[in-house]
Amino acid sequence: MTLKKLIIASALAGLTTFTYGQKLETTNAAVAYKPLNNPMWMMMDKDGSLKKKLYEAKTQIDKAYTKYETANTLKPKDEAKLFYYRGIIYLDYLMSADSSMLPELEKNEALYDEASIGSLKKAMKLDTRGMYKKQIETKMQMLRGMSLQGGVALFQQEKYKEAFGAFSGAAEMYDVIGLKDSLAMYNAGLAADRIGDYDNAIKYFKDCAEIGYKTESSYQLLISNVNKKNGGPSDEAYAYIVEGKKKNPESMALIIEEFNYHLAKGDSEKAQASLEEAIKNDPNNPIFHYQIGATFDELASKKHKEGKHKEAELFAQKSIAGYKKAIELKPDYADAYFNLGVLFNNESFELNSLVNEIKDEVLYAKEKEKATSYLKEAYPYLEKSNELQPKDVNTLKLLKNIYFNLEMENEYAVVKAKLEALGQ
Repeated sequence: MTLKKLIIASALAGLTTFTYGQKLETTNAAVAYKPLNNPMWMMMDKDGSLKKKLYEAKTQIDKAYTKYETANTLKPKDEAKLFYYRGIIYLDYLMSADSSMLPELEKNEALYDEASIGSLKKAMKLDTRGMYKKQIETKMQMLRGMSLQGGVALFQQEKYKEAFGAFSGAAEMYDVIGLKDSLAMYNAGLAADRIGDYDNAIKYFKDCAEIGYKTESSYQLLISNVNKKNGGPSDEAYAYIVEGKKKNPESMALIIEEFNYHLAKGDSEKAQASLEEAIKNDPNNPIFHYQIGATFDELASKKHKEGKHKEAELFAQKSIAGYKKAIELKPDYADAYFNLGVLFNNESFELNSLVNEIKDEVLYAKEKEKATSYLKEAYPYLEKSNELQPKDVNTLKLLKNIYFNLEMENEYAVVKAKLEALGQ
């Protein structure tokens, strides 16, 4: 035998031996894992014997995978088997982790993600015969349910970072079996938003918007997080506003986002056009007019804080018009009555603050009367709001204050009695 033939023969012998070793260790892992096929095995493992089987299975699959990485000689069906057992074993290993294992898991997070979820994804691709598809789907459905339930509990406890991990994990479970978990993705976005992880919030809300899940809300939250990331209304956010409006042309939330964008850019004409578009689409919708009133109300308050009182007054007048139109279209619109009363009260307060700086007596008297007139306009709307919501404490407290300032003693006494009856 020539040297060349000897080298080839040795190589072939080595490959045969190596292939056998990979298959054997995968089989050993499968045999060790067999008692753990029951999804409730962790609850049944009273003496820790099943956990020992898991560690034995992990040792065997690690050996098989190490040889696989050195030289893959497996047939596709055996390769699928290797990745199936690697993924399933690693998932159970992660789930059964105790506190002593956490430092190791956190330090090698990417490795464990690849070994568990990554392996199962690869198994699904390689498993052309469908030998493991059902088992993987069953496992993913079970873990997805557990992750969602855990995420909800953590979110309610305001442990948003941990909740994000649970929800994003649930989304990954569905991704393994080729499905989009809209609920998990949306909740992952909410949790990411709470911890200021704008990149992940943007990712998940964008995914939700693209598949049509809670489209209006997903776009609104997507835009909000883009704006937070960029420090204010941005061109990037505007692109999503345009995209969202194509799918939801009558969305008041997106119209308001468009309004805020144009206003931030200093283009008041386009901002106004955005709101007029909403009215044009549905002129008799009281909610649209109320939203317009609320938007200008907020802007008026903002301008007052900035010391731009003339601009604030213009916004206040637009707000008043919006609220009044909403009331005209819906005479029992309690929130519109309340907000309008509050707006007149606030304008009176702001004007009174400025009046004290006026030196000219004639102008002082004129502006003082104007501030009082705002209070006189406020209370009828608040009285109507109280009529519609008789137990609303905030309305009664504001009425009590206004009656006091306007020296309406009888009305003051009546409201005071109502508050006392409510324990205030």
